[in-house]
Amino acid sequence: MEKYKPTASLFLDTRREKKGKYPLKLTIYNNPNKKRYKTEYDLTKDEWAKINGPKLKDENLKVLRIKCNAVVKHAQKILDDLTPFSFEGFEEIYYVKATTKQDLTLKHWFDEYIKELDAQGREGTRSTYQTTLNSLLAFKNNLVFADVTPEFLTSYEDHMIKNGKSPSTVGIYLRQLRSILNRALKKGVLKPEQYPFKNFSIPASRNIKKSLTDEQLKQLLKYKPKTPAQEKALDFWLLSYLCNGMNMTDIVHLKPENMDKSFLYFNRQKTIRTKKKDLRQIKVPLNPRALKIINKWKSKDKNSAYLFPVLSDDLSAKTIKGRIHKFIKQVNEGMEEIRLDLKFETKLGTYVARHSFSTRLMRKGVSTQYIKDSLGHSSVAVTENYLGDFADETKKEYANLLTDFGK
Repeated sequence: MEKYKPTASLFLDTRREKKGKYPLKLTIYNNPNKKRYKTEYDLTKDEWAKINGPKLKDENLKVLRIKCNAVVKHAQKILDDLTPFSFEGFEEIYYVKATTKQDLTLKHWFDEYIKELDAQGREGTRSTYQTTLNSLLAFKNNLVFADVTPEFLTSYEDHMIKNGKSPSTVGIYLRQLRSILNRALKKGVLKPEQYPFKNFSIPASRNIKKSLTDEQLKQLLKYKPKTPAQEKALDFWLLSYLCNGMNMTDIVHLKPENMDKSFLYFNRQKTIRTKKKDLRQIKVPLNPRALKIINKWKSKDKNSAYLFPVLSDDLSAKTIKGRIHKFIKQVNEGMEEIRLDLKFETKLGTYVARHSFSTRLMRKGVSTQYIKDSLGHSSVAVTENYLGDFADETKKEYANLLTDFGK
């Protein structure tokens, strides 16, 4: 006995009138079950009768009949090829949107993600993805997925290095490109066999972390600023150093409720969105110097949403990004004046405060686990990798112990 085969047909759903017309439904029948699905067409009862009649003269309805028949043929072809049949399997295939030419362009996928980032207020990330897209299109315009091969990635990497980009920057651009391709892969637009990163390794490099010696830190802690700009810069640099190497973005985002008499509590802005399921609040003990700096610079407006008068709660993401950038620039400029005055070779950028905090703890034998928790890293492995850049100085100290027996 021949096995029953599922069939496709059209049905005018006269139960739901829409301005004199009724929705045309696709019916999938698989004895004894059936399901109906929306189509893009609405017809009057008269149009439906004429389309199914033997003598159709209306040219517009002839075109509509061809389109309706195409819906049935497309559905029936899926049913004929679908073994074993299931309504879920049919729906999965039937509702896959046709890939357009635009869907295959890299710019389209970057633009879509950039719009998402903009809507989420993630101005920093949005800006970096836009920079990556600009760089790729400058290298080769009108890029489509088929262009992005391992050979293309190698050529792009060589091009960037020759134009003075650091391996670190190239790595950032390529990781963001990979992220976009992963999105297309997940959506089924990019085929697995087209994925180029299976046969290409993104360059990895670690920036040389600069930290201050104990003697330099002593000089900074005792330094008497010569201008108000230097005073503000030094105070916030030291606040970062004294508060777990907290970066300036996190400092300006602090709110009064993040602080009590003895501690600061905060989540890193960098990980608030990426670690939603595993947010780790950092608890910072406040020593007298840090507390003095906070009380000195905190907002005088008792109704202010923020601890320091840099941000306010009515700002756009772009304005917030601009204010933070300006604030960091002011700190760096003030610290550069201090560096020149003290004749330090090491630049005193804001990130040096974070590295100096880590290095100082490591030199004093503090456990990596404690440093990990203080920095807000996700694992000890991340912290060990982070601290690895500081090892040379420690190695020299240990090497000197071999001949230094004291007097």
